[in-house]
Amino acid sequence: MSFCTVVNCMDGRVQLPVISYLQERFHVEYVDSITEPGPNRILAERTYEDLVQSILRRINISVERHSSVAIALAGHHDCAGNSATQEEQKQHLVAGIEFLHLQYRNIQIIGLWVDENWNVREIG
Repeated sequence: MSFCTVVNCMDGRVQLPVISYLQERFHVEYVDSITEPGPNRILAERTYEDLVQSILRRINISVERHSSVAIALAGHHDCAGNSATQEEQKQHLVAGIEFLHLQYRNIQIIGLWVDENWNVREIG
């Protein structure tokens, strides 16, 4: 069994496109999904320490117990949890990725943007 991890928005519209993208990108069978509304902003700003720690605990399970080969952080168009502009959201993705790199130095971390047509693009 092979796994990767995604920290994704809880919005159901982005789940399948992101999972499909990651399965192909990393040649894995399974994608462990950690969902929060607007996770890119949560990890970029780190205002709510309890949420940040909850996300990190869940990533740890995926990395340690499922030997996850990579971590993705996703943001998307029309996000109810992060109402920032697309450019600001992409900045949140970059900052969130930088934060995750500090936590997980030995694993590949990527950013994903899901556009208004539900197409997934890698950024950062």
